[in-house]
Formats: sequence, C-alpha cells, structure tokens
Amino acid sequence: MLLASFTAAYIIPGAGKSDVVTTVLTVAGILFAICIGFFITDLWSRFENIRGSVAIEVSGLITYLHFVKILGEFKAHRAFLKKQTELIDKYVKKFISVEWHDYQYTDPEFNAILDSLKEIKELKTNKESETYSAILSVLGFVSDARKKMTILGQDRLSKAEWTVVLSLSITLIFCLFYLKEPTTTSIVFTGLLTSVTLLLLLILQDLDNLSYGEETISFEPYERIFDVIGKPRFYLKKDVESKRITLPRDKEYRLG
Repeated sequence: MLLASFTAAYIIPGAGKSDVVTTVLTVAGILFAICIGFFITDLWSRFENIRGSVAIEVSGLITYLHFVKILGEFKAHRAFLKKQTELIDKYVKKFISVEWHDYQYTDPEFNAILDSLKEIKELKTNKESETYSAILSVLGFVSDARKKMTILGQDRLSKAEWTVVLSLSITLIFCLFYLKEPTTTSIVFTGLLTSVTLLLLLILQDLDNLSYGEETISFEPYERIFDVIGKPRFYLKKDVESKRITLPRDKEYRLG
C-alpha cells in the first residue's frame, strides 16, 4: 500500500495550488479525522468488551468441564460426563464455523448443553449437590457473556457511516493529488498522507469485522477447550488457506 501510494504520487500529475481545493481539503481533513477517530474509538471499545467476554466464556466452559468431571467420579453420572464432552465439542466447532455477526447461530448448541442438565441423576451426597450448584453458577456467567457477545457481534458500522467515511477519504485523497506539485517534498507528503488514510480505513474495517487480533480472541482461546476435553483441535480449511490461522506443530488437529 505504501509503495502503491508513493508510486501514484510520483506518476500522477497535480494541478497545483487552488484556494477552493485547499479549503475543501481542510474541511474534509477535519471531518475525516473526527469521524475516523470516533468510529475507531467506539469499535476498539467493542473489541475490548468482546475480548473480556471471551475470557469469561472460555474460562467458564473449562471450569464447567472440571466440575462435570467431579460429578463423573460417581458411577451414576459417568454417562452425563461423556455426553458433555461431545456437546461442548460440537458447540466449539460450531462457534469456529461462524463469524462474529452470526454468533447467535451457536444458540442451539449451547441450549443443548443447558437442556442436558435435566438428565443428571439423583444427587445423593453433599459433594454432588455442591458441585451441581457450582455448575449452575458457572453456566449462568457463561450465558451472560454469550448474550453480551451476541449484541456486540452485531454492533457494526452502518452503510451510512461507511458512506460518510469513504466519501471523506476519497475527497481527501483527490485534493491531495490535485494540489500536488512536481517537487520531492510534495510527492513525499502526498504519498505518505494517502498511505495513512488508506491504513486508517483498513484498521477501521478490521475492527468492524472483528478480524483485528482474531487469532487471539476468536480462535486460540476456544481451541484450548479441545485440549481440556481431550480431543484434537478443530480448524476450517478455508481459514488455513486464507492464512487466518496458523496450524499448531505440537498438537493434533482436525480439519473441517
């Protein structure tokens, strides 16, 4: 992008000074700075909230599994333990298969985990009762985190907001090239400011799609759940081919 911007700044001739274009550049630059700053700040706050909710959900599911394993120590609950392993495996695989704005489509798999609690046999000891109470508490935290992520995943920039930002960026870049003079300083600043403008748009897009740091918040935390339940990690072929994720060298994995 940097190379393309400087090449364009070097090749495309400018018209030189213009009071009207200079005024438009000033106004467009100020409006672009205000809009891009506001949107990036808002989307960054959204990213941090989702990152916090992911930590709650993943740690909650891992804790839930440990409590289920405690119940599984009792003969009456061993079938329940085995079923939970399969249900959570199915849930995490579904999560990895959807994008953040479609997070609500994981509801059936999570609800299946909640519905399976009805199958727990009679709790005969204090240890069983206390563990069951802890399970309900943990799933409550996970459920709250999921509701928050569902809302945040759908909280994206509207078409109108993108139209405003793109219109201002196009106007800004046009004015930069229009006012460009055949001097080294003018070419350098035109190429540099064009690169920065495009880079800000790409950052905005990544934050809007939640593809910014996605391996850290969207893949790796949930892949650790497979380690806990003793199953190979799960990755999608399309994510590997597009280099969204890096396959582990020291762990077994499945491709779907």
